[in-house]
Amino acid sequence: MSITRICLAFALAPVFPSLFFLTAFHLSDRAMIMKTLIFSIPFSYVPCFLFGIPLVSYLKKKQRLNAVNVVTSGAVLGTVVFYVFGIVFSVFLGSSKNVIPELAELVSGAILGVLVALPFSLIAGLPFGNAKQ
Repeated sequence: MSITRICLAFALAPVFPSLFFLTAFHLSDRAMIMKTLIFSIPFSYVPCFLFGIPLVSYLKKKQRLNAVNVVTSGAVLGTVVFYVFGIVFSVFLGSSKNVIPELAELVSGAILGVLVALPFSLIAGLPFGNAKQ
């Protein structure tokens, strides 16, 4: 695991949720593809850098940097970020949002977190178990 691969992982992994949206919604119209990318990419990169860099640094410092820990943490962070995004988006639109999250929100956030964390782990070449850093 080199610093070059980790930097490459931070550069590429946040794109995967956007690619998921494009394939899940079967988008073929160029305008809709661009709108989806413009909307989804910042909401993937910003949390990745705000939370991912400190997380990777912390796990590396504690000698716990492996794919299992990164993906698990990604699922938790994805859930939190997705929930907070929902609240912010709701306020922005002037609508009310229930403070208690629904199960679908939690699962969706976890999936999106895993869609960043798993490719990150694979690109960075993180071991799946406890290996020496």
